[in-house]
Amino acid sequence: MATLALKTVFLTLLLSFLSCAYTFKGSLPENIRSVEVEQFRSTVTEYGLEQEITSLVTESIVRDGRLAVDNQSPDARISGSVTMFSRTAVTYTSGEEVQQYKLEIRVSVSMDNTFDNEYIIRDETVSEWLLYDPSNETLDSARGRLIIQVSDAIVRRSLSGW
Repeated sequence: MATLALKTVFLTLLLSFLSCAYTFKGSLPENIRSVEVEQFRSTVTEYGLEQEITSLVTESIVRDGRLAVDNQSPDARISGSVTMFSRTAVTYTSGEEVQQYKLEIRVSVSMDNTFDNEYIIRDETVSEWLLYDPSNETLDSARGRLIIQVSDAIVRRSLSGW
C-alpha cells in the first residue's frame, strides 16, 4: 500500500516537472525560421543610436542561433524606432558637481510574420536605463553599455516573449 502511494507521488511529481519544461524556440510560431532586421529609425537628436541598435540586434540574433538572418525572403521582420534618449543628473557632491547620471533609452519595437502579414509584436516599448559616475566612466562608454542592454532586451522580447 505504501509502495503504491510512493509510486503515485513520484509519478505526479514527474508529470509536474515535465509540464513545466521550457522550449528553446520561445513563443515564436513554428514557421518562423529566419528574420530580417530592418534599419531602426530614430526620433531623437542623439546621433547614431539607430545604426548601433540595428547592428547589435542583428549580431545578437546571429549569436543566439535560433533564427537565421535573411534579408531576401525572411519569415519575419523586426523593426523599431528610438523614441527617447535622455541623460539626467541624479546625485551631486557637496560642491554641486554631478556625482551620478542616469541614462535612459526607449525603443518602440515591432515584429511581423511575413507569411500572414500579422504582427507577433506591435509597437511595444522596450526601455532600459543605467547609472554612471562621470568621474569613473565617460558618457560614450555608458552610452555603449546602454545600447547593448536595450539591444539584448529587444532580441529577448522578439524571440522569447520575455
